[in-house]
Amino acid sequence: MFRVVLLALFALILGGCASGPERRVFPPEARVQEIRLVDDGAHLQLRIQSFSTVPSEVQAYALTLEFAGSTATRLEGNAATTVLPQAAEILAIDIRLEPEALERARAALAQGTALRYRLHGTVTVKPTGRAYPIDYSSALSRAPGLDGVLR
Repeated sequence: MFRVVLLALFALILGGCASGPERRVFPPEARVQEIRLVDDGAHLQLRIQSFSTVPSEVQAYALTLEFAGSTATRLEGNAATTVLPQAAEILAIDIRLEPEALERARAALAQGTALRYRLHGTVTVKPTGRAYPIDYSSALSRAPGLDGVLR
């Protein structure tokens, strides 16, 4: 009898160790957090949002940023940045905007209007190693008190 109880207790303890939270990997989301215009270009903050239940590593990104349907710039790089489960990380990227896009951004700042944008391409993440498609549209507005900043 004692052996049966001991064996059942051991099986119960071992069974408790085997289970855990489900590991689910979902496609990330990418969006522009901020663009800061400077004399020789711009600084862009790219926000990568993870909806997965496990940490993921942003390996690479290949994205096109458009203002009003015209290409503003292309973003390509190897990030090697870890994003915790259901969290976001910001990638700081120096960019050079196309002349027409730069004028649109300056006009939005001067007039206090929204700058509509579209970000599309792929973001490659571990643990899957897949390149997930990104297609996100939104608008940036002048940040009060910060010269040359659209958020």
